[in-house]
Amino acid sequence: MKFQNTKLYTLILSIAMLFSSNSCNDVLEEKPRSVLVPDFFRTAAGINAGLTAAYAYFRYYYGTEGGMNLTVYGTDEFTHGQQVSNPPFNIYEGVNSINPGLGDLLTPWNRAYPAINTCNGIIDIGSQATDLTPEAKAQLIAEAKFIRANWYFILVQTFGGVTLDLGSGPLRFNTNPTNISVRASAAEVYEAIINDLEDAVANLPATRPTTPGRVWKATALHLLSKVHLTRGSKPELAQPNDIQKAYDYAMDLINNRSAYGVQLLSDFAQVHAQGNENNAEVLWAVQWIDDPQFNNNNGFLGGDEALRQNRSNFFFRCFYHNNMPGVVRDVANGRPFVRYKPTPWLLDVAFADKVNDSRYYKSFQIVWYCNSTSTTPPIPTWTTADVSAGYVDQRGNPAVAGQPKFILGDTALFMVPAHLVAQYTPVAKKSFRVVLPSEINSQNMYYPSLSKYNATQPRPNNDPNISSVRPFIVYRFAETYLLAAEAAHLLGNNTEAANLINVIRTRAATSPAHVPAMQISASDVTIDFILDERARELCGEQMRWFDLVRTGKLIDRVKNSYTLSFNGGAPTAGQSPQNPQAKHYLRPIPQSQIDLSVDPTSPDGKYPQNPGY
Repeated sequence: MKFQNTKLYTLILSIAMLFSSNSCNDVLEEKPRSVLVPDFFRTAAGINAGLTAAYAYFRYYYGTEGGMNLTVYGTDEFTHGQQVSNPPFNIYEGVNSINPGLGDLLTPWNRAYPAINTCNGIIDIGSQATDLTPEAKAQLIAEAKFIRANWYFILVQTFGGVTLDLGSGPLRFNTNPTNISVRASAAEVYEAIINDLEDAVANLPATRPTTPGRVWKATALHLLSKVHLTRGSKPELAQPNDIQKAYDYAMDLINNRSAYGVQLLSDFAQVHAQGNENNAEVLWAVQWIDDPQFNNNNGFLGGDEALRQNRSNFFFRCFYHNNMPGVVRDVANGRPFVRYKPTPWLLDVAFADKVNDSRYYKSFQIVWYCNSTSTTPPIPTWTTADVSAGYVDQRGNPAVAGQPKFILGDTALFMVPAHLVAQYTPVAKKSFRVVLPSEINSQNMYYPSLSKYNATQPRPNNDPNISSVRPFIVYRFAETYLLAAEAAHLLGNNTEAANLINVIRTRAATSPAHVPAMQISASDVTIDFILDERARELCGEQMRWFDLVRTGKLIDRVKNSYTLSFNGGAPTAGQSPQNPQAKHYLRPIPQSQIDLSVDPTSPDGKYPQNPGY
């Protein structure tokens, strides 16, 4: 197979990293290595180096702009903010339509295959290592199979059938660059994924590893459930027992959670709390390290290093400091890239209940406080008209004409939830600047900002332009309940589905007194309700586009989330409507793959493109 950067594919890679397992606080630690060769996989050091390198490739996908554009844009959860104009993956068709030449398509395509080939080498050759016990070899090979399966799951959901043969046979290690590339069917890819994950379940350790970032049996059970659910939801691919297996694997994890070392945290806010990303609910998180010897984390760095930065702390930030007296950009509030704005549907329909359900306020930042006493424009002062109207400042004293309306630490910017609009006027009594729902349109710079990825790690000169080094949570136990519930619903058991969903909703309740209002019954369970619940629990976690594709709801829900607005109006001038079509259930194969490779099994000898592109 030939790609744009063939240097990465000739052997394995020129930089590898070694696992370090000296204590329970260790993470995947980068260490330079020379070029890996096949004989190196016949040693424990070689297998571990290859595994760590394969894990590291996920840094190009999770938490990056390429990976997030493919999964966050163009859904019912998020649309584009003021700093981007009509991005193709958000609007689908039109002037800026999705096309095979888009660079974001290479984020999974060009990064998956070197990792997959590294895993092929471990799986093919690792069994020959003489300095490991059979049990240890089986475990390490099982990790490689999980990594390979996860990459193929990303690829098959994104593109459909893809390449299993990199030049030496399907799923075999290849060291010879070639432009021969055969596209396998989606059915063949799913079969390969499931075979790998079944082996992973059988051979991965049952208990949580002491090294964060490594997978274990619980991770594989979760992914195996999700793969069966996804294949089983596609009539052209489904096998007779897919949905039952999806339910069974998820319930294995749920029923044996103590043995596998997993549990739901009692507080939803703690799941994504900074410094707590490797908690008991997390089944797998991609790791970064804050070491300039290996990572330059400047968010405006170019080149390959920039492509593997975790910039999730930038993407969801609104333009909070623009024309906002008293508010300046800082580390605590984050560098605003103004990329992903919550849709009206997410803010006001999915999160309609902001009283009983705590997840809205624990997922979004809606208040910004004065962090500067000298800004441009200057902080306004109270007027005699304000005094006559009875406005008081935030400190509870009668307002005095000529005094600042707020001081350091006071509320300077407040995004008003729709259900509280009637309590506020354009000039608020306890805030200087209130952003009303009518202002939160499809291309506004002000909006509630997803706070799951806020990053305030120490940095030189308190530079707000430093990318996150927080682990990025890929799979967590709360989703296991939702996978089991979706499978139960598809099996016709809505009572069981409601019971599983209620576990998640009980945790989400604002207080014990609010739990009864959060409970649902069997009659409430539909695919749409499950998708709503997934949005409340998992919004912004880089899986929504896959959810809408899996359930066949992409077109209807994207269009509905767009037309729904707080003020019932149209989008702002210059913005194209979202227009997903049937072809958009798959992304186009990258044009570079078609131009640079030959598929001898296709009628014209070219790598086949997906229909409609």
